[in-house]
Amino acid sequence: MEVDMQRIRVFFGIALAAVILMSIPAHSQQATPSTEKALAEKTFTGELSKIDTSSKLIAVKGPDQKDMMFNYNDDTLVVSPDKTVQGLTGKTGAQLRISYHEERGSNLATKIELIEK
Repeated sequence: MEVDMQRIRVFFGIALAAVILMSIPAHSQQATPSTEKALAEKTFTGELSKIDTSSKLIAVKGPDQKDMMFNYNDDTLVVSPDKTVQGLTGKTGAQLRISYHEERGSNLATKIELIEK
């Protein structure tokens, strides 16, 4: 009887371990479709309207004459002679190409390119 109880305990221990291992989601490391869509890189081209360096915001006027707002951060690549967002502050009306993705309801610029005429 004691041997049977020991076998039952071992069996339940193995079964419990199997259930725990199988309950760990295999997809937890993968991006969900909505996450992939939100992080999809997009491009916007237009004229520089304004820059707010304290809020790290840049406004670019598109072909429809409406401003589109972009956040930027220290990781945003700036392709211009100065290579900084601050170097763009005196260039209102300059053509820019912004590479960005949507993040937490806003547009995060990953690359800001000054288009030289």
